[in-house]
Amino acid sequence: MRYSRRSLLRQLALLGVGLGAAWWLRERYLYPTPQVAFAGGRSDTGWLRLPGPGGLIELTAHVHGIPIPVVVDSGAQFSAIDRRLAARLGLKEAPIPFLAFGVSGEPSLTHTVGVDLDIGSLQVRGMRAATLELLTLSGVIRRPFAMLIGRDVLRALTLEADWPNGRARLVKPAAFRPPAGAQVAVTRKAGGALMAPVTIEGARPIELMVDTGATSEIALSEKTAQALGLLTGRHVTTSRSVSLGGVSEDRVLRAATVEFAGRLLKDVEVQVFTPSMRGPLPDGLLGVGLLKQFRTAMDLETGVLWLAGPGVVQPGHQPGPKAVLAPARRPPPAPP
Repeated sequence: MRYSRRSLLRQLALLGVGLGAAWWLRERYLYPTPQVAFAGGRSDTGWLRLPGPGGLIELTAHVHGIPIPVVVDSGAQFSAIDRRLAARLGLKEAPIPFLAFGVSGEPSLTHTVGVDLDIGSLQVRGMRAATLELLTLSGVIRRPFAMLIGRDVLRALTLEADWPNGRARLVKPAAFRPPAGAQVAVTRKAGGALMAPVTIEGARPIELMVDTGATSEIALSEKTAQALGLLTGRHVTTSRSVSLGGVSEDRVLRAATVEFAGRLLKDVEVQVFTPSMRGPLPDGLLGVGLLKQFRTAMDLETGVLWLAGPGVVQPGHQPGPKAVLAPARRPPPAPP
């Protein structure tokens, strides 16, 4: 039985406090904005090698000088660290609990800890991270990692992932220059996440969250898949999926066509998940299974997604005509 992984941390909700107090505690105590800087006068980390063909942005951070495997996850609202690792590092937990949940699985009661970390020349100070069973869950897919870098950190940076060449970097937004030939995809910023319109088999367009923590090509909620007619009259298999609530069984099917960013893709794998609880969850996720054919850059603070191609086309996929996209917002020449 093969495994796939969606982003482990999709939303955090405070327990036992009013809305005003919840916002104040989140912003000032539980999740204050971390301080982000680059050492040595640099404006980026330089290109960092990605370890394998899995597609996730897996990098190495250092906490107290100890190397820690991390995943950069644009679908995670907040950052997280493995609970047992946090204890071994002596990181102190905040006393007020959170309820953390993913797109499926049962919710988990957790706390946050303060973490300072370095990724190459990037220095992140004063970050709060939820304590979760990351090593146990990620070990199921045999690619263990101990931290998630979420949108609380990413909103202060530009993330560039050159999947065709197996490399990624984090850049100071003011210094970022789009790669040569990059176009700006149609997206919308919602709750700090990037939402992109996607058309499946000619149906009405739907908005999917751009999620670098999802290995799937596309993952849809059961309700969305049903509304699109994808659960009727076609071959459906199952696959085990790792999320915050543990290991669950997802349905897997194939969509004949998917249109994204002016490209027509054929025979696309679609995961169908059942949400664990009602909440402001997206209709679905657009994962690295599709993104990795591009050189991709995203600025979550301004809500911009750059795509440079043609990139690597996956087996069974046929690129369609390029869309006429908005001009890049930062037009200076590309870096070498």
